[in-house]
Amino acid sequence: MNPRVLLGIVSIILAFVSSATTQTQPQAPAGVGNITRAGRAYVSGENPGIRLLDKQDGATLTQVSFWRVHWSPVGTGHVCYVTVGEDKSPGELRIGLYDNQKLFDYLTKEMLGTFNKAFIDRPFVPVGGATFGFVGDATHERREFCRSDRYSVELIWRNLQTPYLIDILAGSRPPNPFGLTYLRIPAANAEVIINGKPAPGKAFLGQAGPSAFLAFGETWLK
Repeated sequence: MNPRVLLGIVSIILAFVSSATTQTQPQAPAGVGNITRAGRAYVSGENPGIRLLDKQDGATLTQVSFWRVHWSPVGTGHVCYVTVGEDKSPGELRIGLYDNQKLFDYLTKEMLGTFNKAFIDRPFVPVGGATFGFVGDATHERREFCRSDRYSVELIWRNLQTPYLIDILAGSRPPNPFGLTYLRIPAANAEVIINGKPAPGKAFLGQAGPSAFLAFGETWLK
């Protein structure tokens, strides 16, 4: 057979197969697969937390909220809120370490303090000029270091569990008006070490949720 004729036949067959395959592929409904969440973005980054309790589902003895902000209207940076003990109790500590004062003020006054009045009524002692860094991974163990001229705070998450996605719609949990989405990685064990001394309490996975976890890709909306 003439090679040109053979090539033409093959081209026709391939075109027919391609057309048939295209026609049998399921087509996604219009608008499905890309969702734009309504609302204004306030902040995006990492926000791991640690609550050390006296017993499972018990009282909180030590609490830390750490922020590594990749985007906000006042820039990037770090903030580490640390609370040990109750107000005016022996050994009480309540500090906020940061490397961007505008970010510290923004998180405290325009976000967290709008629904958690303890940020205003029991303010954190500001500790500026802090430096931050981490070692480890998100599979086994992670350590965050927060240091100033007076404080050295080390946060440790160990025995990391299976990740899952948290997605909360804005206005769905009064009095907190914010919505947020992030990847949560629970930690079965955690520590907070302040100036070389372990802070009181222990982390638990708990039936109501983990008291210590990593949080990646956390974005707040309203």
